[in-house]
Parts: sequence; C-alpha cells; structure tokens
Amino acid sequence: MLDFERLLNDAENGVLPALKFLGDIYLNGYEENNIEPNIDKAIAYYEKASDGGMEDALMDLGFIYCSGQYMEPDYKKGITYYERAAALGNTTALGNLGMSYCQGFGVEKDVKKGFEYFMKAAKGGHPLAMQQVSEMYRDGVGVEQSEELSAYWRQQAEEQKKKDELEEEQKRKEANQEGEKDDLQTAFEKNLKFISKDTMDVDLVNSIFGNFSDLKQFTMGTCEFKTGKVIAADPLYYLKNLKEVFVKEKSIAPGKYPVQVAVMDSDIAGRRIVGARLKVTEKEAVQYELAKCLAEKNGTLMTTYAGFPVECGMGCFCDEQAAQSYREFLSKWYQEHKDGNIYNDYFEQLFEESYQKEPTYQRKGGDLLMWNNPLDNSQIAMFASGLGDGYYTDFWGVDETGVVCELIVIFLNPELFR
Repeated sequence: MLDFERLLNDAENGVLPALKFLGDIYLNGYEENNIEPNIDKAIAYYEKASDGGMEDALMDLGFIYCSGQYMEPDYKKGITYYERAAALGNTTALGNLGMSYCQGFGVEKDVKKGFEYFMKAAKGGHPLAMQQVSEMYRDGVGVEQSEELSAYWRQQAEEQKKKDELEEEQKRKEANQEGEKDDLQTAFEKNLKFISKDTMDVDLVNSIFGNFSDLKQFTMGTCEFKTGKVIAADPLYYLKNLKEVFVKEKSIAPGKYPVQVAVMDSDIAGRRIVGARLKVTEKEAVQYELAKCLAEKNGTLMTTYAGFPVECGMGCFCDEQAAQSYREFLSKWYQEHKDGNIYNDYFEQLFEESYQKEPTYQRKGGDLLMWNNPLDNSQIAMFASGLGDGYYTDFWGVDETGVVCELIVIFLNPELFR
C-alpha cells in the first residue's frame, strides 16, 4: 500500500515529483489505497507541479484538455500548457502544437506555422516530427515542395527510431543486470554517481531536512565557531594532520550554530545518516554552491576543491581553532597512551554514551557525537558518513539576498535506498 501520508507531506512542502504523483493518482485512481479518480484534484496537483516548471505536469494538463478522454475538449486551454512546455524545449509539445496549427485545434489553422513547430521538434530529435516534416516537404504543405529534403528527413526519422530502439534495449539490459545484483550494491553504485555531482538541488535538500515519515531530523546541539573559519573533514583520520585539511574559502560570523542531521531507516541499508547541516541563519537556501577550500601554494593562499575524503566512516564540522586544539589534545593523549588507539580507547565509549541518550537517531555503538575538548571546551560535531568511506562534496546554502545561511553535506540520495 502507498504511504499516502508521506506523499501528502511531501506535496505540502512543494516537492514537485510528489505533486505530479498525486496528480497521476487522482487522474486514474489508486485501488490499493481505495482512491477513486477525481479529475478536479488531479488538475489541481498538476497545476501546482507545473507552476514549479515541471514539464511532465504541463504535458499532462495539455493532454487532459485536448484529448477528450476526461472531459469535453478545451483545445484553447490545452494549447496554453503545450506552449509552456514547448518553451522549455519539450519536443512532444512542439509536435503537438504543430498538429494543432495544421488541423486548427484551439488556434486558427496555419499550416506554415504548423510546419515551423514540427521542424523545431524534428531538430530536437523527435522521430515522429521528423517523419511529419518529411511528408510536408513531399506534399508541399506549409513549405515549398522538395523531394530532396523530404528524403533527408525520412532518413533522419529512420535513424532516430533505430537509435531510440537501441537505447531502450540497452536500458532493458542494464535493468536486467541490476536485477541480478544485490539491492544494496546497486544502490551503492548509483549513489557514487550522486555524491560525485558538483551541484545540489534545493528541493532535494528540503526533502531531506523536512518532516517526512521515512526521514528523521535531529539537532545534535550547537557548535561554537570562535574564529568563523569552517572546516569539514573526517575527524578520526584527516583532522589530526594540519596538511590534510583546509578551511573554507568563505567564513561565517563567530558564534554558536546548530548542527542537524537527517536519518533514514532503509530496508536495504539499515539506519543511515543521509546528510548533515550547519545552520548559520534561520533563512532558507534558494540555491547551493560548492563550499571550496583555501590551500597554501608557494606561500600564497589559493582556492581549491570542495568536499572532503573519508577513511574512518566519519565526517565533522568545526572551527579552525577547534581543529588546532584537537591536534594538541591528540598529541597529549598519545604521549600518555603510548600504544593506545584513540577510537577504541577513547571515542568508542563516548559514541556509545551518545547512543544510549539518543538511540532513535543512530545505530548501536553510536553515529553522533558533539565532542567537547577537555583542554579548552572547544567543540567538534562528529557524525557517521552515510555509507562509510568515500569522497563527499559539501555546499554552501545561499539565501535570497545572496548571504550564506547553511553548510550541508549529503551522503546519500534517499530515493535510492527506499
């Protein structure tokens, strides 16, 4: 049965795929949840999705009003949705407009304009539009007759059809191969592509840190940044070495800021931390940009990569001063524990205590720790890195005024593990 409550929550938070899916559900009904078709509700959800620029929703609305399958055709209204989708480059919409002008559906008949729309769709790679262009050249409809151009576009249509068929066959083969793999392995491989992206979608971040039934959000506490120079790193492996971590190019105002994590209970991966966020202001991010670092080269500070490598399955946020103090703590600790292991002999117990206090948001043994340095009480927010070791990109969230409002790192795409 469909988790309808979660879907509604997603839709209320403006998640476009959720709005589109609700439109689909009400258009055709959903027997498992005893939902009857309701064209008015379907249109309402498609409208909201289309207002967010979702091409598929625009196409659905155009079809509803033009097909006559759900109501008396209203070609004029349907054409407006096809025009909006065409403006986004949708080749099917361009072809539908071509047909509308050639037949006079919802617009004044104009075969010349119809040909122009078909040509745009054909140049965009739509095989049926290519075939239509070929026929219009052959018959001289809307354009000067040309056997040569008719033959050219007929050949283009045939080649495009073969290309599309090969791509579909390849997708089927890949799907069959993936079906033979372990579900977790398949999700893991797809997630590697996800974490390698250098862009982050606002809607995805909102869905991760919003209130959704299969994602839990937890504020670990507030972390102090005395200098405002921010570091994100693996605290158990890289943070101990000054040469292997770098401060962010952008700084934040000195102060204390909440650190939040989003946690998922996945059927195929168990409990995992999906992402972590350092919330700098209460404003919402309208876009994300790479959180690049500063590195010294030949005595000069230069902008370098964003993100950080993980070797011990952990990530963290901290101030530059806290990182320096952490190294002093480690040096002193190892002097007192010559053959010791900092995790087994020190941090393991602290993580276990964290789990005992908050078992809902972490695995047994602990995934979260707001560590206070015994030397000076400086803080480091530590959290497990999703699926473990790898390289994770982090991003600054920027509000509508262009000011940094948060720092995020997303370890896994929850859609792959549902």
